[in-house]
Amino acid sequence: MEVEGCSNEAPHDVENPNTPVADSKPGSDSLSRRSPDECCIYRVPERLRDSRSKAYNPKVVSIGPFHHGNKHLEDMEEDKQRYLQYLLDRNGASLEDYEKKIKDQEEKLRGCYGNAMRLSSDQFVRIILVDTAFVIELLVRNFEDLQDDDDRIFKKRWMLTNILPDMLLLENQLPFFILKDLFDPSKVRVKNSEIGRPSIIKLSYHFFDKVVGLQKSEDQLNQPLQKSEISS
Repeated sequence: MEVEGCSNEAPHDVENPNTPVADSKPGSDSLSRRSPDECCIYRVPERLRDSRSKAYNPKVVSIGPFHHGNKHLEDMEEDKQRYLQYLLDRNGASLEDYEKKIKDQEEKLRGCYGNAMRLSSDQFVRIILVDTAFVIELLVRNFEDLQDDDDRIFKKRWMLTNILPDMLLLENQLPFFILKDLFDPSKVRVKNSEIGRPSIIKLSYHFFDKVVGLQKSEDQLNQPLQKSEISS
């Protein structure tokens, strides 16, 4: 059985049987140059999504192009834009510099997604830039334990536990190499200089370890009291 989009043959124009097969082949410019080995972020098959859509769709924040623009995720877009500015200020970089970094790797980035995306170059570059900056700044702020009254994500800690599940979803991902490219470890404040500058992997581990701990605490608070606990 052939999976849609993976056939080795060009489809014949079935709506016009008089059209020669050779004339119905798409031009070389319209064919994807993506190698199957490059794809690492895929959409969930519809047969799975139909039965458990809530398990695959983000509820709070979109990461990457697949769910960008969904109405119920728009509230987080302002926070993501703010985090982009935080990262630019932290690194002393310009928006144009980061846009160029993304643009220079656009073909490689597009190749990481398992489904064709009908986004213009500017749209795609902007989505990847904003979301990459958001993830990096989120990890860094968590590591630094930064206190900022203007940052509602860390001011309201329950938001972290709402964001975490969305960051684990199959379709809600970024290629790891672009996180590494935009991350500057020299700009991360460390409390103990002997520890050294953290890698993006270490920041990720620290984030998930901490937020999972917060989730466990919330779950314990939400558990009904046992009779023995009430009587004591």
